[in-house]
Amino acid sequence: MTTALAELLDHARRHVPYYQGLIPPTPVTHDNAVAVLRRLPLLQRDEVRRERPRLWSAAGDPRRWRTVHTTGTTGTPLEIVVDQAAQRAELASLMRHVESHVGARSGFSILHLTLHLASVSRTSVAPEPPRTRLSKWNLSRVWQLPDEEFSHALEELAGQVITAMPSVMAALCDRLGRWRGRLARPRLVVLSGEHVTSSVRARVAQTFGCPVTTLYTLAEAGVAGHECGESGSYHVDEAGAFLEVVGDEGLPLPTGVPGDVAVTPLANHAMPLLRYQTGDKGVWVDGPCDCGRSGPRLRLRTARSERAVVTGPSGRDLRMIDLAKLCRHLDLGVARVIRDGDEVVLEHRDERPASEVQRTVVAAAVRSLLGAELTVRTRQVTGAPTADGPTAEAGRPAEGAVVGRPGVPALPAPGEIAAWARKLLLGERDVLAVVLTGSALDPASVSRFSDIDMSVIVDGDPYGEYWRSRATAMNRHIATLRVNVTQAAAVARTPLVACRLLSERHPVVGSLEQAGVAWPTTDALAAEGRFWAQTAENVLWTRLTSSDRARTDPLRDAWLASRFCLDALRYKFLCEGVRVTAARSVLRLAAESEVPNATGIGHAFAVGREHRPPPMAGTPEADRFLLDALSCVRWVGDLL
Repeated sequence: MTTALAELLDHARRHVPYYQGLIPPTPVTHDNAVAVLRRLPLLQRDEVRRERPRLWSAAGDPRRWRTVHTTGTTGTPLEIVVDQAAQRAELASLMRHVESHVGARSGFSILHLTLHLASVSRTSVAPEPPRTRLSKWNLSRVWQLPDEEFSHALEELAGQVITAMPSVMAALCDRLGRWRGRLARPRLVVLSGEHVTSSVRARVAQTFGCPVTTLYTLAEAGVAGHECGESGSYHVDEAGAFLEVVGDEGLPLPTGVPGDVAVTPLANHAMPLLRYQTGDKGVWVDGPCDCGRSGPRLRLRTARSERAVVTGPSGRDLRMIDLAKLCRHLDLGVARVIRDGDEVVLEHRDERPASEVQRTVVAAAVRSLLGAELTVRTRQVTGAPTADGPTAEAGRPAEGAVVGRPGVPALPAPGEIAAWARKLLLGERDVLAVVLTGSALDPASVSRFSDIDMSVIVDGDPYGEYWRSRATAMNRHIATLRVNVTQAAAVARTPLVACRLLSERHPVVGSLEQAGVAWPTTDALAAEGRFWAQTAENVLWTRLTSSDRARTDPLRDAWLASRFCLDALRYKFLCEGVRVTAARSVLRLAAESEVPNATGIGHAFAVGREHRPPPMAGTPEADRFLLDALSCVRWVGDLL
């Protein structure tokens, strides 16, 4: 550890402007590294924010650095850059922790669960242990499934090492608590990133029937400590961090004396943070440890800020750090927290009301911290989140901003979109009918690639300046909205579009039938389907044989494959007289009709909507999505 510390100090003195006047120009060695470090002043959050450009290293390749963000518990979130060495060190630390619980030679895969809408599901492999599978699975879309389908999807957890924030696991426990069927049993659950209460730990262990452990992690510093058993104390990750417990003057404190925790991440040379004051308070504890390791351990007395936003009936607090992490994780701009007896209300200032996922996760997290007997609600209020952050009633005011970070916006509910569009288009000149169609109408079918399709049937010129500017203005108002302005005659020339409009429509203005949109003939559908199948085969083959195939996104491949399969099956069933085009209904018909490889088609649909984690790019499993789609399209083309 001291060798790595000496190298970091020497690098900071040579290449980091901020430290060039603080570290003396004398050699830093294994023997004097700790003494040199402790002569430096503590590094505060405000100073990191103010001096960020001068904390960047002049050496290294910034193109390979990654930016991470803190929660912003005391104002604007910090942006920290980390180099590849730091990223590898953090992964290695996680691997050591997992191996200490499941065995180094046992073989395992790691699945990280998140409910952050902007997070992208993906899979890679770790260099050590060789070929260890690392997956991240965003549960925000699979959360929309009915309980039985949701629980079936979670069979992916069986036998895997699960990593997640406590709030995510608390939300899972809440939802699965009403499920009476069999649940998948992970091999191990590793909690990190938030304060871990004993009640959350016990609920996770009881719900999933597996061991639960925790890591002391910071966005700014990676893994700083490994929990030892269930003692609540942490062994320092000596390969990744140098930890201190310091007093008001920045001097190190002896064992048993509580103070502020300061961390020096050892691997990150892109932006060295020397003696960074985390905001946590802790104490060194000594004595024999059940694991057999010697040396002092760190026990956190309070995690981050001690400021409480609101206090529960049992006297437990919802602290600033807890609320800040939830807000950032859920893209929720909480402005005020109110407690009235056994009810807690979180008022938030966002463009639209909190989604079901946001409501569920925040309720589970708050109950886990304040008491399971509480009822937790969210309430949308007008205005932007304030710079002063959330205030509290029945609790103490809290400083600092808690503002949901902009990410991938959730699709508004169809009724909300229809009401907004109706106000704009009702009575509009030339408008005959307006409808919504597509996956936006079914939350369980939505992917991160989904658009909100709005078709406007007009009597005049759909491509004139008036409608071009009108459609552009509407598209700007709602993310991923796609306004298609057309005429009934044009719809008649595209039979599948006409069928989808008539089958899936969510009415906004007028009637499609009165506008002149009619069901096409079977012959017209079959003719269009045969031509479409030829084009679809060419598109799929081109993507499958692309020279950069190993770098393509398996999530997009699965979504694209499922789109082509769904359209092929729509042609098939419509030509058979079955007027059904909604995605999940078509998939059910495929399974009931014994369509060849209906299971593979359903799997591509599930992965494309993140109902399952994706495979790694460039693997046979990733290619299988496109191969199955090719087979499906060719089969339907031959039938037509």
